Amino acid sequence: MCGICGIVDLDNSPPVTREELSAMCKTIEHRGPDGTRQMIRNSVAFGHTRLSVIDKETGWQPISNEDGSVFVILNGEIYNFAVLRTELIRSGHKFSTASDTEVIVHAYEQYGLKFVEHLDGMFALAIWDQARKRLVLARDRFGKKPLFYAQSANRLSFASEAKTLLVARDNYREVNPLALCSYLTYGYVPEPMSIFDGILKLPPANLLVFDDSGLTIQQYWELTPTTDSSITPHEAAFETRRLMDKAIASRLISDVPLGFFLSGGLDSSIIVGSAARSTSSQLKTFSIGFEEDSFSELEYARLIAKKFDTDHQEFIVTANNLDDLEMIIRFADEPFADSSMIPMYYLARKTREHVTVALSGDGGDEIFGGYDRYIGLGLARRYQRVPKFIRSGLLSPLLGMIRESPEKRNNLRRLKRLVHPPFDSAEQLYMRWMQQFIVQSHERAFTSDFKANIQTNGVWNDHMAIAFRRFDNPTLVKSAQWVDLTTYLPGDLMVKTDRMSMAHGLEVRSPFLDHHLAEFAERIPAEQSIKSMSGKQTLKRAYSDLIPEEISKRPKSGFTMPIKEWINGQMKDFTHELIMAGDSEVSKVINRGFISGMLEQHHTRKHDHSARIWNLICLEIWAKTFKVSLTP
Repeated sequence: MCGICGIVDLDNSPPVTREELSAMCKTIEHRGPDGTRQMIRNSVAFGHTRLSVIDKETGWQPISNEDGSVFVILNGEIYNFAVLRTELIRSGHKFSTASDTEVIVHAYEQYGLKFVEHLDGMFALAIWDQARKRLVLARDRFGKKPLFYAQSANRLSFASEAKTLLVARDNYREVNPLALCSYLTYGYVPEPMSIFDGILKLPPANLLVFDDSGLTIQQYWELTPTTDSSITPHEAAFETRRLMDKAIASRLISDVPLGFFLSGGLDSSIIVGSAARSTSSQLKTFSIGFEEDSFSELEYARLIAKKFDTDHQEFIVTANNLDDLEMIIRFADEPFADSSMIPMYYLARKTREHVTVALSGDGGDEIFGGYDRYIGLGLARRYQRVPKFIRSGLLSPLLGMIRESPEKRNNLRRLKRLVHPPFDSAEQLYMRWMQQFIVQSHERAFTSDFKANIQTNGVWNDHMAIAFRRFDNPTLVKSAQWVDLTTYLPGDLMVKTDRMSMAHGLEVRSPFLDHHLAEFAERIPAEQSIKSMSGKQTLKRAYSDLIPEEISKRPKSGFTMPIKEWINGQMKDFTHELIMAGDSEVSKVINRGFISGMLEQHHTRKHDHSARIWNLICLEIWAKTFKVSLTP
């Protein structure tokens, strides 16, 4: 795992000074704390900060082919590199290292631009082809590793993080109002936008080519939303276990110490259990908890740690840890309002004290249907059959009066969220669940200047609504899973995991996001996912002999923080002073009266506005940290 950056300028040689390239590398040295290497040759400059995981001695980058005409830099891991290496040697290629990175250059020589289809792993990479004077950028199928880029005439710069491009010669610091609208709505900025005008993200499973003919982007893989009704529950469970065990085993290869995130949930428990059966070594597991009992899952993590005899470590997060908030938000790179980035940051820091690589359960809920909102989508379809005058005129106002509870799981609060405010379709409700400042509130919440700024820059498009339009029946659970995998997963979950782990130079691997496993899971009939208001039925059947019922049968909990109570407690004064200040940046985009009203309703427990308030807290700190204005 590493950080990469570079500049190709087809009109200038060299494209950048050694000092400028060093400054770019400096911004991502946390991603690769083991050392930095640079290459400036003719019209190309590559920078690489290394976290040594495989081939610690000779795997320094850039790595070239035999005659030095093709160079590559990689952020990530190629899990099938040993098989690829053998195939390429048979085809006559000669290797000078034992690194997984070197297979990329030879695969590019062998297969051309189709090389990326042969890679199984997580990656963001750059290839320079000197003979063709061509730059190739590629990103893995699920967007586990980030890649930003910016083009100006015949010059293209790229990097693992947006902040790196801020110190390049073309200084991009203007905020994109359409991206800011997406952030306020969903708590993250979706691809291909970035928060900075002029900087873009290469979407997952895409390949970018830049040469004298210009810039082209093409998608090389897609998770096809198709179902095979002939698959039986037994067959689904058997094949799921086979593919899952294989994915876990392939991610245990490492030349440095390796451990496991253990949340106490089903996904991480399966990974630990499967790995424990495949090795004689004692596993190292790491968990995070909270002082608030309803938010802490440590007792379940301890149960799994004891069952599989792991060397177990724990860490407790309190509101006092928010002293690090400014630093955490800086590592997030763009505005980012998933509050679970806080425990992830501390979990990664604790884990890095003991190991360099950790396996995580990311993706299990999206792949196998584990979120409560999938169940809620089915309930919403049924609720739509109730006459509208009863839904809108009676039930919604009545349930809207329910006061908020400090507990993490509260059935009345969940019912309130299901029906209030009223919605016109089940998929609209689903998107509202995912939204922070819901689309229906934009007109009241946004300032006149911000609304005008959005209109001046084009039309804001709801990326999740666009994804749902792909389906004839968007209210099916399978539809929602596919939408999550193509929007929420790369835009939120992968960002959280990548930025918070790489802040400490920790590599995190996600077996559930093995694309072979995902392709099979997509074919499993939807009715096999959810039964009796409980999801992940196929996964539970697959590992029924390995995972105790205390884990597999307990309700979905989620990796969430008690931010709602913190805003009413230890963070109350801090929150008011930050977002209600006369010179606050957030007041340029959200009406001050709207902010004040949210705070008052939240403190009196009339409504839970914690997601929106946290959104503004993160945005205000981000703007101050990066020294940018949210409006022109």
